[in-house]
Amino acid sequence: MVLAENQRFLQSNYPAVWQLWNQIQHEQMWRQYEIIPSHVGLPTIQVHVDGRPLYLHSKYNPEQEAERLVQQLKDKIEQHDHLFFYGIGLGYHVEKILSMFPDKAFTIYEPNPWIFFHFLSYKRMTKWPIQRLRYLHVETDEASRKQFFAEFANALETNVLLITLPSYERIFADPFQQFVRQFRDLMQSKRINLATEFAFGKRWTLNSVMNLPTTLRSPSIFSRKEHFRSKPVLLVAAGPSLQEEYHNLRYIKENGLAYIFAVGSANRALVANGILPDAVCTYDPQAHNFAVFWDMIDKGIDANVPMIYGTSVGYETIQKYKGPKFYAVTSQDTVTPYYLDSLDSSEVIDDAFSIAIITLQILAKLEANPVILVGQNFAFRDNYYYAKEIKRGEKQTAEVLEHERHGLMQVKDVYGHLVTTNESLNQMRLLMEHYIQTYSQMEVINTTKGGAHISGASFLPLEAVIQTRLTKKVVNENWHIGQENSQMQGMKDKIGRMNRAMIDFIKRYNELEAMLHELEQAAIRKKEDKLCKLFARFDEQFRRLTQNDFFDVYVRPVVRVYTEMLQKEAHEIREEQDPIVKADKVVRSFRSYLHICQQVYNEMAPLVQTYLHPALKHKDNGWKRYESTSSAFHYSGQWRKKEIKIQKQLSMESDVIGAYYETNEPNATIKFKFKGTAIRVIGGKHADCSDQLQMMIDGYNRKFSAKDRGVEGRFSPQFEQVLFQISGLQEEIHNVEMKLLGNESFIFQRIEFRG
Repeated sequence: MVLAENQRFLQSNYPAVWQLWNQIQHEQMWRQYEIIPSHVGLPTIQVHVDGRPLYLHSKYNPEQEAERLVQQLKDKIEQHDHLFFYGIGLGYHVEKILSMFPDKAFTIYEPNPWIFFHFLSYKRMTKWPIQRLRYLHVETDEASRKQFFAEFANALETNVLLITLPSYERIFADPFQQFVRQFRDLMQSKRINLATEFAFGKRWTLNSVMNLPTTLRSPSIFSRKEHFRSKPVLLVAAGPSLQEEYHNLRYIKENGLAYIFAVGSANRALVANGILPDAVCTYDPQAHNFAVFWDMIDKGIDANVPMIYGTSVGYETIQKYKGPKFYAVTSQDTVTPYYLDSLDSSEVIDDAFSIAIITLQILAKLEANPVILVGQNFAFRDNYYYAKEIKRGEKQTAEVLEHERHGLMQVKDVYGHLVTTNESLNQMRLLMEHYIQTYSQMEVINTTKGGAHISGASFLPLEAVIQTRLTKKVVNENWHIGQENSQMQGMKDKIGRMNRAMIDFIKRYNELEAMLHELEQAAIRKKEDKLCKLFARFDEQFRRLTQNDFFDVYVRPVVRVYTEMLQKEAHEIREEQDPIVKADKVVRSFRSYLHICQQVYNEMAPLVQTYLHPALKHKDNGWKRYESTSSAFHYSGQWRKKEIKIQKQLSMESDVIGAYYETNEPNATIKFKFKGTAIRVIGGKHADCSDQLQMMIDGYNRKFSAKDRGVEGRFSPQFEQVLFQISGLQEEIHNVEMKLLGNESFIFQRIEFRG
């Protein structure tokens, strides 16, 4: 009866497991596994290993044994959302855990099909909370395990606890150890990928913030469309075939037959061979991206070569490169579109994992024609990954490195032969083919000798292209020179709106936290009617947070991966019928997400307030300033110098964006002199800041406050706030003393004064 019911369940819901049952039910392996009664009468499974009988469950009392296991794991189970049962035996521990934690999602992974089918004869699976069962897998071999891991990793969205029946660790030690290694690798890889996606999301946004002042002072590359429309452009990459083309490229350059755009490391090879490109193109968001241009920067060549950059490129590159700059807004940049009114959305470039593909899109939107690919191998050649001039890695070589040999495959080359590539290069090729097809009005010619065949790009050696297509001068060497209009219009309104959005973000966050507390309390008191009303209110409040400008521009792109996870969890939460269980899930999922958002706020808001917005404002005429680090100030008492930094990889120093002094010592003072008729104090406001501050100018005391009760404990201060200002003073030297009267904080950034 039990077996028949379980078989019907498997046939309907897990047909692969059902088919496995039909395949093995008559095999001899069954004899190794025998159900026998324990001392208390409950069944256990006896396994014959090397002639010895071993037991999956206690031969005395299996339920008592399961109870002990549950008590050992209870605290860990409470901290996890997904329970992964490896080896279930007859399911005693699974049943107890699921009865204690009915809201937990779970997976059943049985490495031994004969044990699993014994289980089917004893326990009704349909009595378990099957609606929480995410995966049911019965392993048959290593291939089936790998297939399962691939599927499980793809859908993994919550923290998972591996629960193993202890007897499996002893009886099936080798397969268990192998499984655990692979499972831990999977979980670690998932965590690393999550951290990487989070780090890149933050880096894209950070770069966009740091680059925006340059972007607003620079022309869009699309403002130069008339120079490139219907003109040939060489897209020169750094593949190993590039070294065969230097004489051809030199001839093209000397005669102005086509524009030469160098992508990635190609500039190094070209410059080393005396060929100055008409533009270099870059977009990599990583901090070390500038190293690609170091040869040009070091020799001062960069001053003469325009750079076309994606607005989310590593900001260090923009700061170090001295030549003319032209921007193209990338799809990962949410900052520039907010502040730049004149942006044409059709000119936004899709982010891609190759600068060549970014540049191909730019050329298509510039209406260049034809685009001629040079050194675009997308494959190895004679064991080289790059042209020989490109030195990288510890060995400083252009040859294929060990990590680049992973995922090797063979593809057709331009001659119809097979050539070796790897998965990464092949994915780039496929993506380029996609964009060639997308921009079918643009002719693309591939001149890369020995490179991979690129669908949509006909192969023609560069010599033949010169003879048949590049027959006259088309290049305007001064294409990058021109008068640009300021793009700062309306900036004051944008800054004001964003400043208000930051305050509103904190308000919305605090309201949501308060509602989560309400949900917790209502669930504890089992007030189901109140919970239903709270769910609706919470949804509305959360929607308002996600419509906030600061969230949309600065937080959303950074927490994208966590938002996707939350959306999956929210789908499951909506299906939950029990209001008490639902409230618990809402609190756990959304509180975790909100804390991540708050962390991002604390990283991004100080940069926006102390770097970006001041850089975008018109300088106030006549105002001079003393920064808090100026020798003009004499500090007495205990003051702490603090810095606003951009944290980087462990091997790289952080960049200091700003500094300020802070104290909470009563009677701590700052003394200084200034000459002028007006003064204002700039600093930070926070709920923990003092409202007992004193300004003494030439012996006259005035009180001021830095307290803002809306910005409480967990949030960073609101920087760049005017804490005190006065005008109408005599045009003379004034003696000033600022003093903290209470024991709350005073955050001091600078003073500004004018005559």
